[in-house]
Parts: sequence; C-alpha cells; structure tokens
Amino acid sequence: MLIAALLLVSCNTENETLNLLEEPEKWRSDNPLVIEEGELTLEGEYETFVYQPGLFKTFENFELTAEIMSSPDAQVALLFHTNPRDLKKGYEVIIENSEVGNWDRLLKTGSLTSVRNIYYNMVKPDTWFELNIKVQENHITVFVNGFPVVDYIEPEMPFRPSQIENRRLGSGTFAFKTLFGNTAVKIRKLNVTPLPSANKKQNSNPEFVRNITQLHYRQIPVVDYHVHKKGDLTLKQLIEKSAKSGINYGIAANCGLKFPIQSDEDLKAYYETLDGLPVFKAMQAEGREWVEMFSKDLVNQFDYAFTDAMTWTNSRNVRMRLWIPEETDVGDPEDFMEQLVAQIEKVVTEPIAIYVNPTFLPVEIADRYEELWTDERINRVVMALKKNNVALEIGNRYQLPGDRVIAAAREAGVNFAMGTNNTGPDNLENLEWALQTVERFNLQPSEMFLPKQK
Repeated sequence: MLIAALLLVSCNTENETLNLLEEPEKWRSDNPLVIEEGELTLEGEYETFVYQPGLFKTFENFELTAEIMSSPDAQVALLFHTNPRDLKKGYEVIIENSEVGNWDRLLKTGSLTSVRNIYYNMVKPDTWFELNIKVQENHITVFVNGFPVVDYIEPEMPFRPSQIENRRLGSGTFAFKTLFGNTAVKIRKLNVTPLPSANKKQNSNPEFVRNITQLHYRQIPVVDYHVHKKGDLTLKQLIEKSAKSGINYGIAANCGLKFPIQSDEDLKAYYETLDGLPVFKAMQAEGREWVEMFSKDLVNQFDYAFTDAMTWTNSRNVRMRLWIPEETDVGDPEDFMEQLVAQIEKVVTEPIAIYVNPTFLPVEIADRYEELWTDERINRVVMALKKNNVALEIGNRYQLPGDRVIAAAREAGVNFAMGTNNTGPDNLENLEWALQTVERFNLQPSEMFLPKQK
C-alpha cells in the first residue's frame, strides 16, 4: 500500500514542468554527460544516455519539448516509456536531418520508428528546431517546428512482430541512443510536463492502421507522391491528414502551358509555400513545353518532378488533353496507340523522376485497355522507363497500370511510386488500391522509389 501511495504521488500529483538537463547526475551513460552552457552534446555511435528520475518515479502521460540542432551526419533516437534494463521497451523518435535518398538513413526527424516513419526532410542541419512529443493514454503525437508529423492512436492489439514486441505504451523514463554514423546532436532545452489521465481514443479503421504499420515496419516508403492542394483543401488539412493516416505526402502543383504555374516566378513562389513544411516538395510537369518554360536549377530544388503522357500534340496537329473527351482526337485506335507509345518513349527522357497516370487511355477506347495494351507496347514503355531511370506510378485514382504492366516493369527492374492524383478533398483517399497492389505483388523496399535515391 505504501509503494502504491508513493507511485500515486510521484506520477499523478506532480504537474510542474521538469527540465531534464538541470541535473546531469540523473543521466546514466557509459561516458560522462557533456553539458556546457546549458547545452547537452551527444556524440559518437551506439551510446546510450538514460534519465533516472528517482525511486518509484516514472512518466506515463506527458508532453516533452526539446530544442535540438543536429550536424549533417547526426543520427540519434529519443526513447520514451523505456526502461534502463530494457531499452527495447517503449517507443523511439528519430532525429536525423541528412538529405533524402540514402537508404541507410531512410528515417527522418519525427519518425516513430517502425510504426510511423517519416521519409521527407523538413529541417536543415546545423539549425535549431523544436521537437514536441505528447503522450496521453493511447495517443501519441509528434510535432516538428509546430507541425504535426505523427498522430498515432495505439490499438488494443497493435501489430508488433517479435523484433519490436515491446514497442508499446505503458510508462517509463526517457533515454537517448546514438546510431550508426552519428556525429553530433546538441540539445539546449528538454522539458517534460506531466499530463492528467484521459479517456482512450478509438481507431475508426483498425485494419488500415494495422496494414500501414506493417508496411512501415518493412520499411516500404509509405508515401503518396502525387497529392494536389485543390478544391477547398488547405495545406493545414493536408498536413494533419498525413500525420493521422501515416502516409507521407508529396504536394505537387501543375506546371506548364495553360496550367496554373507557367513561369519561374510562379514556380519559385510555389516552392516557398512548401519550404519547411512536413511534406515532399514536388512538381507536376504538364505538356511537352515545360522543359523550356522553367529553369533547370529551379526544378532541381524540388525533391522530384513527375509527368504523364496525357498532354501532347498528335500527327494531325491537335494538342490533346486525354482526360477531356472534347479535346481528344483518337481516330484509328491502333494508330493512336502507336503515337501514344512513341510519346511515352519521349516523355520519359524529360528530366523527371516518376511517370504518372501510366497507360491511361481516353474514355472512347478505355474499355479496350487489355486489347490495345499489347505485350509489345508494354515492353516498349517498360524499357524506356528502365533506360531513363524513371519510376512507374501505381496510380490510385485510375487504378493503373494493369497487372501485366507491373509484372513486366518489375522483371525489368523498374522502381515503383504510389500516387493518388486527387482533384480535391473528396478523392484524396488513403492509397487503398495502390497499397493493395504493393502487397499483392509483395514489392520490396529496394523496388520502391525514393527521391534523389543514391
């Protein structure tokens, strides 16, 4: 009874904020803790620093706020609800701000490791940023510079294979773990505020939560690379939806002749609206004129650019947008297909990373998809993608390409990227068809697209 009373007092009645850097003697580590002028420095690889708050003291519901700066090669995990005798217990949040594209450093700052991974980089190295972690009952949120990157509700029976079987909420302490290649991370603020108990939250779609967690655990980049801020969607809504769904977003504007962005000035302004946000910065190149409309240096600032073969001029000098029947001149279907494949072979030589809306056919001939997309035509497209190192989109909106195309692309060693291509909030779904396709083909991480892959 005495122990229970002490636990009750230590865990539930102390609501004042604690500064975990004020008492270096409470940190246990193999090497002395380095705190100079109020800054903690974590250097070296594979070292652990565990906060020992005192007898019977643990943290359950809390809000942690830290100010952090990492060098370009820094890689550290911040653990919570862990145990000094078992650091595999509890969760870890990654601090890693190197450039994207390195599979050995796949997870970026804010990742709830193996449960909700972050693949984009929103923080520059050698720059102070704020990390906020809030845990209340079964609800975990992670914010970076005030933006939500993880909004996770732990189910009653979460997917946890044996390697991470103890990655569960409960209570415990905090720790830092330096990882492979770590150089230096500095921390000048590490405050923890206990929070009161609350009602547990319910998942509206437990099966989806489980499936997403399985993919994150397998280190499949769970990214929708083809998201648009259209209709009445706001960036705030997109960021919140991404954090809640566990799907990273690449936000793209339509850039090209007769599209919203038609100049370097417009493109630069669009880039600046995304700078520092928890998203990939993407550019959807439209039409065949775009290559001459935008400067190469500006395009290269984006995480990636993508395009499709839905806007081109046919042999009768008709400039078509294939998704608009009134602007589409099909004529003889066989001749149209030969022109379309030739266009795709040219399109993928443009400076793009992903070919999207693949194998799309106008409504006039869409019901003849399997007949018109012959094996020979599929192979021409696949070989062009492979030759130019362009990834193939598994497109959720049109549910394209077909299985024969995916099988041929996989055999040729083409990488895959998932994308929605939403027209507004109503059809920004959760990549259901694309995710099912990835699982049906059992695609591996090495077969998936990663921006600026090295």
